[in-house]
Amino acid sequence: MKKHFPVPRRAVALAAAASTLWVIWRTADLDAAQAALFSSEAIVTGLLEYQLGQAQGEDDPLDGWAELVVDQSPVLAQGKEAVSAAQQEESADEQAEADSVPETDPADESGDASAEKAEASVSSAKPETEAEEDTESEDQSETEEVTLNLSQVKISQIKVDNHTEGLTPSVADYWEQEPSLTLQPADHGPQILIMHTHATEAYTMDGDDIYIESDESRTTDENYNMIRVGEEMKAVFEELGFSVIHDTTTYDYPGYSGSYGRSLAGVQSYLEQYPTIQVVLDVHRDALIGSDGTVYAKTTTIDGEQVAQVMLVVGTNDGGLTHPNWEDNFTLALKLQGAMLALDNTLPRNIDLRSQRFNQHLTAGSLLVEVGTSGNTLQEALAGARLFAQAAGAVYSQYVVSS
Repeated sequence: MKKHFPVPRRAVALAAAASTLWVIWRTADLDAAQAALFSSEAIVTGLLEYQLGQAQGEDDPLDGWAELVVDQSPVLAQGKEAVSAAQQEESADEQAEADSVPETDPADESGDASAEKAEASVSSAKPETEAEEDTESEDQSETEEVTLNLSQVKISQIKVDNHTEGLTPSVADYWEQEPSLTLQPADHGPQILIMHTHATEAYTMDGDDIYIESDESRTTDENYNMIRVGEEMKAVFEELGFSVIHDTTTYDYPGYSGSYGRSLAGVQSYLEQYPTIQVVLDVHRDALIGSDGTVYAKTTTIDGEQVAQVMLVVGTNDGGLTHPNWEDNFTLALKLQGAMLALDNTLPRNIDLRSQRFNQHLTAGSLLVEVGTSGNTLQEALAGARLFAQAAGAVYSQYVVSS
């Protein structure tokens, strides 16, 4: 539950800042006025409160969803440099303190980025299954190329949860289009980048999959967090003949705040170094938590195996940020959704269309992929990751140009 604090000191500070701006305005120094506006902690705080629709207390950290709103906020875009400088200074102070104290507790995180977008009513309880002991068995490692007939998929099967304010894209219209995606042959360079803005997200411990938490349902152990899931996808894509880079950078630890800004810089660096990369998959897991604290899973059974369902999240320009690729991203998401449905109609969850852009403006092949939830087990997530990569590989192969 979010806390609300009285803000009399904020009001005083805002009044003082407003007074300063009035004096500067009277002297006609508008450049100084802009500088004063975004160098004032009170003004920035006021804008934050306006954007989030809530008052933030002195010691009340932003939760995960609020962090996304701030990261994607067009209102705060002009003050980005001042805000970033303040965050860097705070992070440096926290790091210095952590360095001086052994085994310091990890930074507090009050919620997952995706937790508030879900309701318990749309989820199903996690089945109690034994985790598979050998995740590297021959059956799992030998991946055959999947041929899927998308013509058998009915448009009525494609479901989109539209969480934007002003967009009403027609699934039928975009289903008939083709994304502006062109992949060079694998021997020309990397084609796919797999990365994780929230790499420390983890799953429900089960069987031998036990880890040390860095926070609730999070771990820095790459054998059990999203990096492990990304490795599973990478292996399947490579077996299908694609050239893949897996960015294993932990962008959300030790600080969760600002993780999208850090991952943006990371992806841009890879795209500059490898211009052949056109597909960028930001792989996460969802979090479905009921009002009573119950943690839910999204699970299905495919060929007798418990599998975490997969959800594609598509960002747009609805929030006010430039995003020239969102329609291509959306069109591609529909194709991937159709491929998953052709593989098994219970594998995908509904596509989630969002106002935020989630760094997807960088390429026409950028998408956010949610593999299961924190209520799923790692083995269920690995199974879902493998099936998603098989379905996605069948789609991507159609856009590889001849040598």
